[in-house]
Amino acid sequence: MPYVGKEVQYQDISIKPLNIRNLARMDWWMPLLVLSLVVCGWVVMYSAARSSDMTYFYRQILFFFAGLILAALCVCIDYRFIVWLGPILYLITIGVLLLVLMFGTEAKGSERWIDLRLFRLQPSEYSKLCMVFALTWYFNKLGAQIKKLHWFLVSFVLVAIPMGLILKQPNLGTAASLAPLTLAMIYVAGCKRWHLAVVIILGLSVVPMVWWQMKDFDPKKKEEPRYFFELKHYQKMRIYTYLHPEYDPQGSGWHTLQSRITIGSGGLKGKGYLKGTQTRLNYLPEHHTDFIYSLLAEEFGFTGAITVIVLFTLLLLRGLAFAREAVDMSGTLLATGVVVILAFHIFVNIAITSGLLPVTGIPLPFLSYGGNFYLTTMVGIGVLLSVPQRNYNDLLEEMRAPIGHIESFTRNA
Repeated sequence: MPYVGKEVQYQDISIKPLNIRNLARMDWWMPLLVLSLVVCGWVVMYSAARSSDMTYFYRQILFFFAGLILAALCVCIDYRFIVWLGPILYLITIGVLLLVLMFGTEAKGSERWIDLRLFRLQPSEYSKLCMVFALTWYFNKLGAQIKKLHWFLVSFVLVAIPMGLILKQPNLGTAASLAPLTLAMIYVAGCKRWHLAVVIILGLSVVPMVWWQMKDFDPKKKEEPRYFFELKHYQKMRIYTYLHPEYDPQGSGWHTLQSRITIGSGGLKGKGYLKGTQTRLNYLPEHHTDFIYSLLAEEFGFTGAITVIVLFTLLLLRGLAFAREAVDMSGTLLATGVVVILAFHIFVNIAITSGLLPVTGIPLPFLSYGGNFYLTTMVGIGVLLSVPQRNYNDLLEEMRAPIGHIESFTRNA
């Protein structure tokens, strides 16, 4: 690795925001992995749409090509320019999330969209990437000062504001994705490990508290909370039906039970393409969005399900390689943030469909239906691909170039 043991300063370097030649020298392994997952998504989406509405399939293809244009644009943009826009994007995110609460379109009990007639905008999806850009800008400006406790705590305050607005919608899944994102980026930024350990321990302290409240819980008896920190009855019921879905098989346990049955019925090789009975007879709800992995497992079996997991794993490892090989802290932080967002969605979605986690609206990248999520994912891939564009030779050329006045970077490599 270059610059080991040295402090490198990239000061007053002129940034060329747009360079279309970046497409010619792009890393092609990641696009191939993405294309493989996209094709898998089209295959299973066609099967899902046949039992509901073929519009989902056609729109999924449209989302891909729209996302492809955005991803190509991100590859051509110098990621330092996006980071420079981080504070502006953060303020825009806060403003739009407030608009959602005031004028948002309600669906399934949540106000998550702004109706633009031709397109329903879901700001909470885009807020994840905006937080990656904002945190990258913040940690770059701080440098070694992130080791100080007060600057460390400010990081969580910055994230808490959009997280609170997203929870207010309510959208628990998207809000939860900001937690691992923050922890991973602040660790990479170089915070003190004991600071981070205290935060994690405080977060995990919720687990024994919930266990203490649930150990004697009787779902048939509705009791009022005895302490100010005690969960309400309906909240305890959600936890109870997650642990015991058979208690309410026709209600809150339906999704988990049907998903388990669907995955298990696929066996080793699956029932065959377009022959899934659980999805074709509509026993499995939301099989074109949150539970599309269950459809995949039913029709292609354990073999198909593992193949997709392997493709996802290779994609994440490639992204981590970009983070490790980045020539500045901006690239490392950006790549880390995007990889964490993708990993969170992949792990949580598959865990939910397998019954390992309670049901929450977390889609699966490239497979689940959803325009806003698909576009966000493709933009994230474009940002990832932009990171390797700046290599060691480019850095030397920039340091010899005439002095400009856009941005300064400091990295302890």
